[in-house]
Amino acid sequence: MRKILLGASALVSAALLANTAVEAATYIPIAPPSGAVTTLPFGINDHNIIAGGYTDSAGVLHGFYGPPDGSDYTTFDLSGGGVTGIEARGIRNDGSITGLALASGFTFGKEFFRFKGGSIKLLKHNKKVQDGVVQGGNDSGLYVGDYLDADGTTRLGFEGKAAKYKADLVLPKVKGVTSTNPRQINNKGVVAGGYIGSDGVQHGFVLDGKKLKSFDHPDAVGVTVAEGINDDGQVVGLYQDSSGNRHGFLYDVSSGDFTAIDPGDGSSAQEAWGINNAGLIVGDTGSGTFPFLYCPLKKKDCPKGASAPVSHSNPLHPVKGAFNMP
Repeated sequence: MRKILLGASALVSAALLANTAVEAATYIPIAPPSGAVTTLPFGINDHNIIAGGYTDSAGVLHGFYGPPDGSDYTTFDLSGGGVTGIEARGIRNDGSITGLALASGFTFGKEFFRFKGGSIKLLKHNKKVQDGVVQGGNDSGLYVGDYLDADGTTRLGFEGKAAKYKADLVLPKVKGVTSTNPRQINNKGVVAGGYIGSDGVQHGFVLDGKKLKSFDHPDAVGVTVAEGINDDGQVVGLYQDSSGNRHGFLYDVSSGDFTAIDPGDGSSAQEAWGINNAGLIVGDTGSGTFPFLYCPLKKKDCPKGASAPVSHSNPLHPVKGAFNMP
């Protein structure tokens, strides 16, 4: 889908332009797991442990988690039931992980909850394995995501806990929604995500109790979605431009300001996925060719990343399915 081959130095520093200010940031290459061809880091907790998915040379998708320097990665898979690949989407401070497994007969994937001990349980609603994307949670064990309704076309938002469905998540005062896609719930119970309205456009949202804020990036064409939110209300996500390329952003809910999340490597496609309470963001360029960590702290306080340049030879196209879904 995107055929960009990128190389990156071990540590890249760049200035990002916000619409009202220039803010310095450090971009740290994330070490790919052994044997990885593409790497997508989706989540990061407050211990700076990242979680995501990577494809190997055979095009198989695997889950992984660990510190961004790759010194202590754990990789994992799920077998049986027609599963062809697995990826982690969110990791909480207790080490539990939510994610999805690509599988035959599923449009997006089988949603799962991985307990901190390593056991994996598929998420079910009405005795049926949920087909969709489940992502970020909080310290109370809550997590959010979406699942495909029985009609086969509508995606419903939901909230879960400890591998059990709790309730649907419905956006107040929004009519004609065909897809509700919550992506993160913070410790204050505020949820961020995206939805497709009656206009057919995907908008970002932040839901605080019954107060809903819908937003779009000013350069977006058809797609704006929030992928994460921390306890300070900082929102991270991505939008699509007129050429169909994705770009990462950091969004200030109170001011409405957007800051670009772009390591400046010349890629036409950047994605920002997860954020923790220190403001560290995980993302990638070139559809997983260059995984990176955005660190707003002083350099000495930033975690270590890859010790050598991150580059991949002969990259494969990402496998079809939820791996490519915002």
